[in-house]
Amino acid sequence: MSRSNFSENTRLILAHRAAFRCSAPHCDRLTVGPGLKPDQVEKTGQAAHIYSASELGPRGQGGLEPEELKDASNGIWMCGHHSDLIDKNTGVRYPATVLKSWKALHEFRIAYEHSGRTNAFGFIRELRIERSALFEPGTTVELGKTTFLIGGNSAGKTALCQWFSVIDSPQHLSRWLEPTELAYTIEFDVLSEHRLAVRTGDGKVQIKLNETEVAFNHHRVAVVFVEDKGERKYRDDLQLFSDVLKLDPVSVRSLAGLVTGLSFVESAEFVHEESDEGEWQDNLYCRIPNRGRIRYRALSGGERSRVLLEFAISQARSVSTFAPALLIMEWNGFAIDEAGFEHYTTYLSGPDCPFQTIITRYETTPLIEGLGWQTYRIARKYGEVGTILPAVVGQNTAFP
Repeated sequence: MSRSNFSENTRLILAHRAAFRCSAPHCDRLTVGPGLKPDQVEKTGQAAHIYSASELGPRGQGGLEPEELKDASNGIWMCGHHSDLIDKNTGVRYPATVLKSWKALHEFRIAYEHSGRTNAFGFIRELRIERSALFEPGTTVELGKTTFLIGGNSAGKTALCQWFSVIDSPQHLSRWLEPTELAYTIEFDVLSEHRLAVRTGDGKVQIKLNETEVAFNHHRVAVVFVEDKGERKYRDDLQLFSDVLKLDPVSVRSLAGLVTGLSFVESAEFVHEESDEGEWQDNLYCRIPNRGRIRYRALSGGERSRVLLEFAISQARSVSTFAPALLIMEWNGFAIDEAGFEHYTTYLSGPDCPFQTIITRYETTPLIEGLGWQTYRIARKYGEVGTILPAVVGQNTAFP
């Protein structure tokens, strides 16, 4: 059986783009160094295939032609340990899109460092539950570049998102202060490895960063958390966007000037104007390609959702220029069709997106399954202890 092996030149391209460091987010091991003799070099890195070099190899071949399988775009630079690890059990724990997200984040980090800056890269690796009324102790959720949490109402998706958000601020933990105790840890990288231990109960939140008690995480990852607010009444558009994005009105006005270049909104601005009832309001106007300047409230429900989503992405994109960022979205609060879903999730998982994303949904889709994104199924009935399990490719489970 023939193999589509990398050429030596392709291996060197992958190694150089990775700065000879392992691309696994939790590793970063240097894979080249001095040998025993003055004229010798010791190499421990591997140019690993994302889609397999052989027909029956790990992760399959993704419909790629032999020349595509041998291309640098299908490779990722790893240390020897992680090169072996990602291929175990046919690569089921490390699907192609997870490896692509590792590669994209690692190369973004290297490019950032190469420019002379070193403070913007970060990666949240996992959340591990030690004690909770919702899930079994020892349950672990590992994040990729884009991670899906699939489950029905009251399954615990929002709870997990709130627990992850403490990496920025403990403000979302107010519902967990009492009466039941909650304890979990988050492993993450910001320049180096860190461990955040969180415990609630007795009306307060206790946080330890690398075994030192703190009031909040001092190696913060900025979190943009777009929750499903349901149907709420707002005085005007500025109040709505301030509430959903959890930003003050002045910052939301400034953010409007950054909403461009995604797909739907060309430009946006808030206008202070008098309503028909004589009340002064701050209303949002968007310039839409081929349609001109349109008031936000005049758009359809799906279009308004796209505007809100592009504000959230722009916020995360802006923050990630200077600090690590995580975007959390409760997707069922957005009235966006599957074509729009595919467009935005492709961007969020691609190399041009420099931050991580968590998306909650009621069900998987053929797109999610076909591309193999990091996905967890959450099964839990109200009042019972639930389970969080990695989704099995091909098992499209819908929840009521």
